[in-house]
Amino acid sequence: MGIFRIRIKVINNFLIYFKPVFSKKQFITFCFFIYAMFKQYRRLSLHSMAEATPISYRRFQYFVCDSKWSIDDLNSRRIQLFHRQRTTASTADGCFVIDDTASPKPYSKHTEGATYQYCAPLKREEVCNVVVASAFCSQTKSFPMHLKFYKPEQEFTHGKADPRFKSKLDLAKELIDDAANKMIKFKYVLLDSWYGNCSDLLEFIAEIKELLFVSELKDNRKVQFYNPLERKHSFIQVNELVTLIKKFYQHKLKPVTIKQANGKSHTVWTYSFKSKLFNCSVPVKVVVMLGKWHTDDSQSTHVFVTNDTSLSYKSVISTYRLRWGIERIFQELKDVFCFDQYQLRFKPQIEKFWFLCLTAWSLVYFLKQNNYLKNILKSHVPLDSFHDYKRAINSLLVFDSHSLLSKNKSLAEEYFPVKSKRFLKRYAYAMS
Repeated sequence: MGIFRIRIKVINNFLIYFKPVFSKKQFITFCFFIYAMFKQYRRLSLHSMAEATPISYRRFQYFVCDSKWSIDDLNSRRIQLFHRQRTTASTADGCFVIDDTASPKPYSKHTEGATYQYCAPLKREEVCNVVVASAFCSQTKSFPMHLKFYKPEQEFTHGKADPRFKSKLDLAKELIDDAANKMIKFKYVLLDSWYGNCSDLLEFIAEIKELLFVSELKDNRKVQFYNPLERKHSFIQVNELVTLIKKFYQHKLKPVTIKQANGKSHTVWTYSFKSKLFNCSVPVKVVVMLGKWHTDDSQSTHVFVTNDTSLSYKSVISTYRLRWGIERIFQELKDVFCFDQYQLRFKPQIEKFWFLCLTAWSLVYFLKQNNYLKNILKSHVPLDSFHDYKRAINSLLVFDSHSLLSKNKSLAEEYFPVKSKRFLKRYAYAMS
């Protein structure tokens, strides 16, 4: 069933906050676009979304592809809305996470930015679009902050020398600057091993922005360590470091208990020391974790580094675990709101679609953090995952549209051109 003029106050109050970003006609299309994001589709497309609403496909297409509205304004309003309430705002004990994800496009020949490159979800190289993203993550909150479209060097005439080219590391710096401009509260910047392997980025965070970071290190990263075999300090690779610790420092390992999502817990062993990274001016503390995060973890050893040298080894591990919040966000955006299922060719269009997906995700986050739907739905309705919220919100949209049609004869006849008076009479009796 199609979606009509929704009168659910809590949803409309959320959407009205974005009204200054759009013209009057654009705002109507925006609202119906967000409504349509909660419907179930075999494969999401602008055509299928248009069929679920009174908005035509051509109008949806124009809204995403050609209409003049700013994704930066839309995203700024979204963050402002979060910071109006304590339940959704960033807090000083949280972390600012940077990571990237990809949208596989194996059959795309003319999609801007879609080239053969590393695709994180597939863990191999594939034709894909890559987005560098930032998120706020804490023990109780996780929400996306910003997105940056990554365009590979192959698509520039002069490659990396082209002044328009921006590497993933350049985009990461822009995301940190954006967080500072928006006055986002957080304590640490969290990086995975790919971003943590760049000394320039670590120096930018620690020395220029004067922020604290926690990062994982790759096996080939060189760390200064006392080598008992050579009896001197030298820079050695992380994999060699782990071997030396296992052989000579077993007696100094300290246990850390890690709780898993299923409620169980297991013990890993750690060794920590203050050190330096090769070709990096930032003094750091290194924490070696011998053990897996969980049973499905492909790595049996993890090595972390932080410029907060007073941070305990337990806190380093518990802080870095918050980084998984951005992975959950990526999964929810793709599985629930079809973030990677766009059929668009050009960067401005793809970016608009991405930020509209963020807005739909943010509606669920806003309702979830404030427990709004628990006052509307019956207690037995599950509201645990984003999929649960999507189904619940869709049922409310359908219910409200159905109620509107039953009370508005002209609208019902316009949408359902039924000729049979007997059928209409029976329908009216069923709705009474």
